[in-house]
Formats: sequence, C-alpha cells, structure tokens
Amino acid sequence: MPRGVPSAVIIIPAYKAAKTLDRTLESAVRSLRQYTDVEKQPLQAEILVVDDLSPDETPDIVMAWSKRDPAVRLHRNAVNRGPGFSRNEGVRRSTGTFLFFLDSDDVFYPNHVSVCLNALLADDSVGYVFTRMKVEMPTMHPDWLHSLDESNPINFCLRRVWHDMILGFPEEPDFNTYRTEDTLYRMCLRRLVQHKKIDVVTCEQFVSPGNALDRQKHKFALSMDAWNKSGLDDGFVLTPQMEKVVEARLAHVQKLLTRT
Repeated sequence: MPRGVPSAVIIIPAYKAAKTLDRTLESAVRSLRQYTDVEKQPLQAEILVVDDLSPDETPDIVMAWSKRDPAVRLHRNAVNRGPGFSRNEGVRRSTGTFLFFLDSDDVFYPNHVSVCLNALLADDSVGYVFTRMKVEMPTMHPDWLHSLDESNPINFCLRRVWHDMILGFPEEPDFNTYRTEDTLYRMCLRRLVQHKKIDVVTCEQFVSPGNALDRQKHKFALSMDAWNKSGLDDGFVLTPQMEKVVEARLAHVQKLLTRT
C-alpha cells in the first residue's frame, strides 16, 4: 500500500522574542518550503508558535506571519509557564506525526526538515534523528560540540509517539527557573528510543543574553579536560524538586524498557 502523506509540526516556544522571532520564523518557513516546494515532497505541516504571555510584540509578529503564510499559527498561554510547558502545549495543540522544536532565537537551515524527514521516512525502526549544529560562539572549544548535539532541543526530529511515551518535557517550576528541561528530555529519548545521528549541519544556535550558551560561555571556552580539572561551577543546578523528577522519569523509562 502507498504510504500516506506525512504530517509534521515545528513548535516554537516564545517569550519576549520580538528581536529574533522574524529571523526564526523565516528560517522555519524556508526549511518547510525547501521540502514541499523545491523538492516537491508531500507534507502536511504547520509552524506553531506558543507565546508564553510575552509583554512585547511577539504575538503581533506571529499574526503578521500567519497572514503571509497559512502554515504559521499562534497559541498564547493563559499564564507564563516556561519553555517545557510551551513545547508540550504545542504538541497537545497540533496533530503532526513528526515533531520539530525550534527556539525563538535560533534558526533552521533550509536542509533541516528535508534531512530529518527523509531519514525517518526511510526507516520506520528509527524513533528520532538528530543532526549537527553550528554554534555561534567563536570561543567554544570543539570538545563540547558533540555533547551539545546530544542535548539540544532544536537539532532533532522525532515521532510523536515517543514524545508521549516519555511524558514530554518536564514542566515543574524549577525546570522553568533553571532551563534544563531539554537535557532530561533528550536523556530519556537516548535511553529508550532507537536513534540515528546524521553528520550534516542543519541548524544554528545563537548566544542570547541569559540563554544556556551565555550562562556557560566560560565553561565552553575550555577543553573538557581543563574544565573537569578546574573545579569551577558551571551554573548547572539540580534542586530537590528536579532530582525527584529526574528519578521518576528515568524510572518510568526503565519500566518501558523492561516491557520491550
């Protein structure tokens, strides 16, 4: 039987993103159109921006884009809940089988959607694929690039079923405060799901004030060996609340593994 038309969603959590969101949305639309219009591949797709009650022009920017491109859609959270909740809410409010996540200050390259979807459609046994990122930090030591590829929320695509199986991104308040929800999410996926790395650069992460790259720029300037010997604090926080969530999530994943 012929395969049905695949469906995908690009979920963009956004908060006070007016300065960068145009660039981000342009990259997402271009990557979708590369797949559908240039490569002529069938795809039902949408770009869903989940605005976390931004006080700036973020929702206005999304609405302007939605008038230019019907694939772009806006959802606004009733209260500010953080990026983990916003990504999950994007999944809950969409129907795409394949999930992409893009932060509102980063970009997809035109090849990102195509590279990821082609790999997943070619092998049903693979639950998610991830690619290489370009990181806009000239001082970064190359030792860190592999680990960033393994833990970032923007450089992968997965089948929706696996997002549901690992219970999505953690939404607890401490994860919102310290912004480490993506690390736990990718950790659960790595342990549970068959996956594949594609050795192609398809997206770019930028340094923005207060984001993960900015908070750890001194760490990333050193080699891993030098950092491990330095004894310096990298700012990574694991509160009692977060520790309980990590233990519960990993126990949940282990139960799933024992059933297979």
